[in-house]
Amino acid sequence: MSRHPTPPGQSLTALFLLHVGSMDARLIGLSVERHWRQSVRLASNLESARVVLVDCDRPGVDSAFEQLLAHPRTGVVCYAFHPRDHATRFPNRVILGKPLNLEALPGILASAAAEGARTIAVPPLRRPPAPATPPAVAAEAAAEPPPTLGHGVQTDDERDLCGIMEDLPPTPGQPLPDKLYFNPDDYLIGHLHRAVEQAASTGRSQLIAGLPRLIGVSSRPVPVCVTEFRANQLRPLSMTQLPQTAARIVGASSLAHITIHETTFATEDCLWNVAAWAARGRLPEGVDPYRPVRLRAWPNFTQVFMSPHALRIAALWVRTWASPVDIAARLGIPQRYVFSVYASARFAGLLERDAPATVTPPASRPAPPAATPPEPTAPPQRPSILSRILRKLLNAV
Repeated sequence: MSRHPTPPGQSLTALFLLHVGSMDARLIGLSVERHWRQSVRLASNLESARVVLVDCDRPGVDSAFEQLLAHPRTGVVCYAFHPRDHATRFPNRVILGKPLNLEALPGILASAAAEGARTIAVPPLRRPPAPATPPAVAAEAAAEPPPTLGHGVQTDDERDLCGIMEDLPPTPGQPLPDKLYFNPDDYLIGHLHRAVEQAASTGRSQLIAGLPRLIGVSSRPVPVCVTEFRANQLRPLSMTQLPQTAARIVGASSLAHITIHETTFATEDCLWNVAAWAARGRLPEGVDPYRPVRLRAWPNFTQVFMSPHALRIAALWVRTWASPVDIAARLGIPQRYVFSVYASARFAGLLERDAPATVTPPASRPAPPAATPPEPTAPPQRPSILSRILRKLLNAV
């Protein structure tokens, strides 16, 4: 990822994370620390900020915009999974798509800050108070049961890691939306998966260079991934779209280059986690969500990321051939949870995609086999004289 130097005479862009999720806050904080140090700084409060970042998908976004009424000259940059859905709700706002392109974000923040500084302050619009809800309607709404089977577990981290993708139709026939897919080559998972394949085919260790820290892959004596990234750093990096030239794979005789605070993962576990963080409830490009597949083994859930209902999904999928859409329907859960497991299992090598040929049932029930006469049983043998004498002696005692 390239750095963004500040032109002479231009101050740093003061960014305040007004309304973002915890994972995005960590990701941006890491980017400021590693790459944007000369172009962006994080502001501690709204008063000292020149531009703010707002996640339109998170609850409470209207309250966030109400805070901006007192700061009309502060730039605003929004982002969402589906920017078009929010264009009419928040007109004249810059709305970026998720995941954020960290390569272009510093320039967008600087432009929004400059545009906001040129804004002439106007008095806020007076909104009429909302009509009071009738008691009968309020009581009826309170009596309604909450959504079940996964629809009510939308925490901040879950939304950041599994997205808000709407379910597909239960049967194929309609065109699939582009937002259903992600390109693995745009994320760390693409580089990591190629490094694992090269290490397995050549027998040599492979290094992923060009990132802030090294990631090494070895297939002997056991497949492992060794990295200087801590787990809380690897997750936001995995969720970031990387420029094509950000990382490169080079062969190495050993992984001795990674000596500073190294962390070792089993290759299968590392691929599972990095894929889940990149997928965000989506599928890799080219996947047919209606094609039956099966898990060939359980993942190590003590070491890998667990999306909601992951245990239920794995328990069902290791026993039967079914499509991701079918698995979600059987369990009564949102499809994005199943898509997350699918993406992880595919890159971790736990997915069987070549379903056996289905056996067609016979047109008519075969006739039962003819009954065979029972074989004559041999008459019981009479006990010997010694056994009879022994039995009498035992009974006499």
